[in-house]
Amino acid sequence: MARLLSLAVAVGVACAVLSCTPCFVSGPQLRGEAAWAAAAGAAAVASMPDSAEAFVYNGKEYFDITFGISPFAWAFAGFSLLFYGATLKNAALKYNQSYGTGTVQDPAPIIGKGAKFVGAEVEFPGANTVVNAPLKPYTPGGKAASGKSMQ
Repeated sequence: MARLLSLAVAVGVACAVLSCTPCFVSGPQLRGEAAWAAAAGAAAVASMPDSAEAFVYNGKEYFDITFGISPFAWAFAGFSLLFYGATLKNAALKYNQSYGTGTVQDPAPIIGKGAKFVGAEVEFPGANTVVNAPLKPYTPGGKAASGKSMQ
């Protein structure tokens, strides 16, 4: 039964894909001067400035400070930002465990009691020979420096 159901779903998806294929057919391919004319027309349309979205009320011109978006949408966006910010702040205050001498009495060291810091060259001897090697002067292309450029 499950195979029949999965086969039916696969056939349904295939039918949907085949019925949507005309959506992805490209238009006629322009060549030569027709292509240049179409490109110039598209560039001219794209470079035309938009209107200033101003309106006139009682003989005085006003600009739309809400950018054409309804005040309800602005209020919802503001509420969403404040709610999200407050949620993040509350989560950080709730789950963030502070660490330090002012917050915990006699805090244990992060690396453990009685342990001291050990450098990587002591902890992993021989593994970092390239890192611990002395620096070489920069030479472009790996060639030896001639010193002629400094004269």
